[in-house]
Amino acid sequence: MTLTERLREKISRAFYNHGLLCASYPIPIILFTGFCILACCYPLLKLPLPGTGPVEFTTPVKDYSPPPVDSDRKQGEPTEQPEWYVGAPVAYVQQIFVKSSVFPWHKNLLAVDVFRSPLSRAFQLVEEIRNHVLRD
Repeated sequence: MTLTERLREKISRAFYNHGLLCASYPIPIILFTGFCILACCYPLLKLPLPGTGPVEFTTPVKDYSPPPVDSDRKQGEPTEQPEWYVGAPVAYVQQIFVKSSVFPWHKNLLAVDVFRSPLSRAFQLVEEIRNHVLRD
């Protein structure tokens, strides 16, 4: 027997054994599969629905204190602060979108100039952000 034939035989035997298992215990297999699907889909329940706006929650930069732990509050009860705001911040995320175009477009410009012009603005923006200092 060659290696290919042995591999084909092992794969065939694995599929046959799997088929026997599924045929012997159909109800437990179906329940297990359904449970796995529900477990994989559970995180999707936390996604915001289309049409809902982003949640914006701001905290003061000066005199910051972590949010208090409400021990008397029941689970699922609505509050002023979002459910993800449970402690001191661990990161600061900032998104900046730069939208630009090359205008006017001359005949002597190349296609790479389409990328060079907006990127030069992005480098200026990065330098501006790096040089920013927060003063009290």
